[in-house]
Amino acid sequence: MIHSDVLSQLQLLIKTSAPPLLEVSQQQLALPQLTPGQKVPAHVVANLPNGRFQVLIADKTLDMNLPRNTQPGDTLELVFVTAKPRLTFIMASDLANAATTSPNGKPQVSLSDTARFLGGLLEKAAQSEPAQARAASIAQTAPLLSGAPGKTLDFAQSLRGALTQSGLFYESHQAQWVAGQRPLTDLLHEPQGRLSPAAVNPAQTEQTSSLPQNPIDLMGGKALAATQPVHPETVPILRQQLEALDTRQVLWQGQVWPGQPMDWQIEERSAREQEGRGGEQPEWQTSLRLVLPQLGEINARLILHPQGIRIQLGAAESATVELMNEQKAALQQGMETSGLRLAEIKVGTS
Repeated sequence: MIHSDVLSQLQLLIKTSAPPLLEVSQQQLALPQLTPGQKVPAHVVANLPNGRFQVLIADKTLDMNLPRNTQPGDTLELVFVTAKPRLTFIMASDLANAATTSPNGKPQVSLSDTARFLGGLLEKAAQSEPAQARAASIAQTAPLLSGAPGKTLDFAQSLRGALTQSGLFYESHQAQWVAGQRPLTDLLHEPQGRLSPAAVNPAQTEQTSSLPQNPIDLMGGKALAATQPVHPETVPILRQQLEALDTRQVLWQGQVWPGQPMDWQIEERSAREQEGRGGEQPEWQTSLRLVLPQLGEINARLILHPQGIRIQLGAAESATVELMNEQKAALQQGMETSGLRLAEIKVGTS
């Protein structure tokens, strides 16, 4: 975990040093396959009434924003950033300016193309979505379980797998693998790992000397690392990682078993944000939302506090609230039997 002060300064540095993003106004016909970091020529055809420009890229006419001093007939070299949520480029000349001068005359820190690429993604996310909605969102398409779980442990392990294998923590898992604390097969189950040549035959890879010694080889080889900031298929996950670092929130949405959707959120919050208490010690909290056939809408929140676990349960139906109150003692006893210290249980109407 990067300390919040260091993270804030890093993000500020990247954002202020990143070149402006050039976006296409609307989704156009598919362009030839482009990869992030690829340079493409752009021919300026005409000025548009809205201050934008008509540009020809790969024989496709696009409406996009360009510097004000651009003139029809100019040929520009752009660098492709991403195709989602819309086609986005940056000026190659901006990337070429490795060092710039600040208003006070001092040279600014020079950033690599990769750092500027990450800065562009951060800026794009901040401009396109409100701050409270920028939690890293994981969408699960297939149900986690084949049916309603008979054991709580099965349910917990499925949720744990859905989060840990989402790709958000891939780099930390690589470090664990290098240290011998995690098997290679775990990495190959994550989205980034599935792009690796090692994913073709993971059993053989584990047993032979051809095991990649460099974690970068798990992303498709050194050639990729030399020519592209990131693998094009990992750009959405990269944005999720940046959003998770920025907001300290992860949102999981999907079906836990067929026909049963669930919203699950995990967040880190400083203690002073929790009911006005002082101090800087962070708290982790997780919340679930389910709409069950017999109990109706259920909301549950667990807060990991130094004094113990605080639980807040809510339901839309009064009968469900009454049932929860009747089972509070059993819940408390079960948690204490498991060695968990319970500081508080609250039940109310949500």
